[in-house]
Amino acid sequence: MIIRGVAAAQRWLLGLMLGCYVLAGIVPGPGTLLRGLKFPLAIEGNVLTLPMGLLAIMLVNAGLGVRVRDIGGVLRRPLPLLLGIAVNALLPVALLPAFALFLRSWPDLLEVECLLVGVMLVLAMPIAGGAASWGQNAGGNVPLVVAMVLGSTLLSPLTVPLGLRLAGRLVGPGGLGGLDDTTHLDRLAATGAGPFALASVVVPCLMGILARALLGDRRISRVLPWAKAVNLVNVLLLCYINAAGALGQALTHPDPDLLVLSLVVSATACALSFLLGRWMSRWTGCNGPDHISLTLATGMNNTSAAAVLAAAWFSHRPEVLLPILSYSLLQKTMATAMGSPPGKSGCEPPAGPAGPAAQVTVPLRSAVKPGG
Repeated sequence: MIIRGVAAAQRWLLGLMLGCYVLAGIVPGPGTLLRGLKFPLAIEGNVLTLPMGLLAIMLVNAGLGVRVRDIGGVLRRPLPLLLGIAVNALLPVALLPAFALFLRSWPDLLEVECLLVGVMLVLAMPIAGGAASWGQNAGGNVPLVVAMVLGSTLLSPLTVPLGLRLAGRLVGPGGLGGLDDTTHLDRLAATGAGPFALASVVVPCLMGILARALLGDRRISRVLPWAKAVNLVNVLLLCYINAAGALGQALTHPDPDLLVLSLVVSATACALSFLLGRWMSRWTGCNGPDHISLTLATGMNNTSAAAVLAAAWFSHRPEVLLPILSYSLLQKTMATAMGSPPGKSGCEPPAGPAGPAAQVTVPLRSAVKPGG
């Protein structure tokens, strides 16, 4: 019953997310209240909020789906793995200057800053766990995607602040000038992003992996349908909470130009991320399952984490959330379009545990699909 219900909800996930966005725009009050709830805990002066707790639960469930032994074959051919993690970490540095140039002629500098910060936060986040599900559906190398998700997640306390700091320099007053004041962003990179990534992303993921190792596959298989249901609830609740401020204000004080520009910027960033992954996979000669995996991992970022971080640090500028919310929907649509097998088979078909999804069943699909 639970499995059938969750499967039906997953098929309608985009529609349900859009429904949460609409509800957040019409009735933002409860979402604003929930976003302000805080736990009596703090890490390096950063207070843990309800959205951070929901995000942590999602990452625990994601960790439950990781079988470390499936990653062994990937480590024997590390180039695609290292390339995927490196490209994900350097995306803000690669794409933000282009967006700063594109937005230079926009008359409202505050709107430009909000759009750049929102896109920067998305691109700085680790690879979304949902990439494994799309990779499995498209016939990709699922253990490779899992390894890239895990690697980028474990490195996120280092890569997220570094990506924010470097991108801020490139588009700040000393660079292209898209950001007139990077003080708040520098403070986030110095004191907020690392602890946030550690507490809300890395530690929960490791807890899930450890729980799976201790309980074993048989016991975990009984838990995964429930974890899947919890993740769906978490995703939709986070959609509503994170959208409440931004979309509520957008409907109260409508700015069609900003909404359209935010959608255009998000769509461009999403498309360029996927295309960069596809180009990199072809450049390395991987046109089979690895090609699909690298394309999806490069294009799909953890937008839930980006939205939670934006809501915590940029609550005074809810427009920062607009490109993040747009990207969250667009990357799932783009994953369906881009995550298709290429026209010819791979140059070196993987074998064993690193092979295509048809050769290995990875329970990550059950736990993580909604988590992007």
